[in-house]
Amino acid sequence: MSTTEVPLTISTKNLTAVFKQNKDLSSCVDEVLKAQGISWTVRTALKYTPIGLRINLYTDDSGVEHLDIDQLMPAGIKSEEPRILDFQFRERLSLVFGPVVARSKRVTIEEATQIHSFLGQGWDDSCAMDGLFYAYARGDPSKPNGLEWESHQIFGFADVPVDEKQTERKYVVRLYFTAPSLDQGVEKRLVYDFVQEGL
Repeated sequence: MSTTEVPLTISTKNLTAVFKQNKDLSSCVDEVLKAQGISWTVRTALKYTPIGLRINLYTDDSGVEHLDIDQLMPAGIKSEEPRILDFQFRERLSLVFGPVVARSKRVTIEEATQIHSFLGQGWDDSCAMDGLFYAYARGDPSKPNGLEWESHQIFGFADVPVDEKQTERKYVVRLYFTAPSLDQGVEKRLVYDFVQEGL
């Protein structure tokens, strides 16, 4: 097993780990970031610098699951994305994306496919058994600096071809994104290499 392949001990039931984006295997998301109001300077830096992820899945004292994701970007930019998996709408002000309304929950592969066919594709056997994470978010144009956009993301694990001969288990995010500035919805896949288990 290569050092960047996600071990089978990590799943959507046991997810406390650090990952780094694999730029070669990931879609370019420049048009998405532009629609979300991210500056040209930051977008250009993101084209060449992998994003790091620190992910912590835990259950609070009330028995509700939390999926906290810290995105580590160039120039020391950090985007904290705390998600409570109860599918309740919550408003927050992101330092990167501005005012956002979001909610999250667990879903099956079948439920992901019902949201959008692209979101249900390619997941591994562990996700078929343990499920996936679904995060819905939209910009809030009613607030200062808010922009209109809508994002559907699914998080999980997939066996991804890394070259002509080899496939590796990776942490994957599938995204379906719409915004008035885009002619149509866009489908993106982000692939992340394993760095370490735990934080």
